Amino acid sequence: MTEVTYNQFRSIHKGTPQKKISKLWKKYKDGKYQLPQASPPAPEITVPVGVVEVNIKPGEDSSYGTGDDEVTIRKLGSSDAVKSPPKAEAPEPVDDDSPSPLGKCNEYERYRKELRRFPYKYNEEETKKIQARMKQFADETRPEGYFCEPTDSWKIWFGPTRDCLLINTTRQLAFKVDRDWWKDNYQTTIYVDRELLNDPTHIETEKMRYARKGKYLPRTPIVGLECKLPQTVKDIKMRGGFAGDR
Repeated sequence: MTEVTYNQFRSIHKGTPQKKISKLWKKYKDGKYQLPQASPPAPEITVPVGVVEVNIKPGEDSSYGTGDDEVTIRKLGSSDAVKSPPKAEAPEPVDDDSPSPLGKCNEYERYRKELRRFPYKYNEEETKKIQARMKQFADETRPEGYFCEPTDSWKIWFGPTRDCLLINTTRQLAFKVDRDWWKDNYQTTIYVDRELLNDPTHIETEKMRYARKGKYLPRTPIVGLECKLPQTVKDIKMRGGFAGDR
């Protein structure tokens, strides 16, 4: 007989206590122990049950009554066999390529920054397609029921980094913005409370506070739809304001 390795020896004696395996291994190496012969495969059995007979073929474990048995049922005196129904298989995972709400916000910001930095890369048609995609992401991530009025109150936190936090204090919804977005859209606006912070952790704390209430969007708002702060002198006059913060 071909000599086996220790791991093969253990596999042959599967189910035997480790201490006993060690003793048998020593005897085997000394030539005082013969490996057990492999058992022949278990035969199929036929069991009469009432007016039918059940033919059972054992599975890979050579044991009856386990999950991988193959069972055939036939009526006594009939040659028509009825196989047991196949085992139910686990459903295949659904391949859902749609991004998560956070992923949609990130994609929105990626498109926005791309158009801001490289507007010359896209023609008018391509730009409109990107803007339509951005609007779709915005619609799908905007909290249900949120709307904005020109008279809403706003507050913005400026930290030591480029990241800022813009809050519609009337609707209690916070947006993640940056200094470039603010400069492009609302640098000279009024009717907004400004806070300059040296500690960036305060902004992060505020983000978490709003996020726990489901009132935080990790993207910039759509100007004129989700944020209606006055942008021009005409806007300020229409609201009845004057230059400078209130």
